[in-house]
Amino acid sequence: MKLKNWQFVEFPPLPGIINMQVDVMSFQGFELGDIPPTIRVFAWQKPCISLGYSQKIEEEIDQQKAAQLGWDVVQRPTGGGIVFHNTAEVTYSLVMDKDDPLLPKGLVPAYKKISEAIVWALGEVGIKAELQTSNLKLQNKSQIKNDKSQLCFSYPAEYEVVYRGKKIVGSAQKRGKRALLQQGSIFVRPNPPEVYAILKKEYDCEKAISVEEVLGRPVDFQELSRAIRSGFEKVFNFNF
Repeated sequence: MKLKNWQFVEFPPLPGIINMQVDVMSFQGFELGDIPPTIRVFAWQKPCISLGYSQKIEEEIDQQKAAQLGWDVVQRPTGGGIVFHNTAEVTYSLVMDKDDPLLPKGLVPAYKKISEAIVWALGEVGIKAELQTSNLKLQNKSQIKNDKSQLCFSYPAEYEVVYRGKKIVGSAQKRGKRALLQQGSIFVRPNPPEVYAILKKEYDCEKAISVEEVLGRPVDFQELSRAIRSGFEKVFNFNF
């Protein structure tokens, strides 16, 4: 079906703080009924570290070292762990009604369906990704909380997008009275190992895998953007 009110927009690379401000404004705008459901695909003007809304920058990041290495630091409006966004990364944000009939009811089923769209998108560029289905609910919660590997978006949580068990996309959500905001980072190219010295704590940041590592070739913004659009059209059964 044709949904005339949905938007799919591509943004040029912007500074990290501007990227986060745009997503916050989109979320607030949708809450107020000022904008339609929107998928935004964007990149990063310079390398940027983002932290989930509940994390404290001063506890996690050596900001002086980050500046010396040329990395900005921002806080995301969504949850999740630390993410190193390099300039090759392709990021998507989705804002829509959390009760939209296109989504199944409930946070986890909705998250799963959005992840399925990204799995389809990666299939469009030749990657047989899948959803992480390990039953994390059976694990001890304190163990999960204290597990070093859950940070840096390297630990695949339930229904995150993985390739052969390694995370290739990291996503997190924010929900309001009406709006749902999901932000997702597609790891296109690995980061140099020395950047992890920016972290104040010792984390396992080597469990993720990038698109270019899987494919063995460069992948540009437009190729992934087209694939994301196709993935949402296929899984949500509409055309922009």
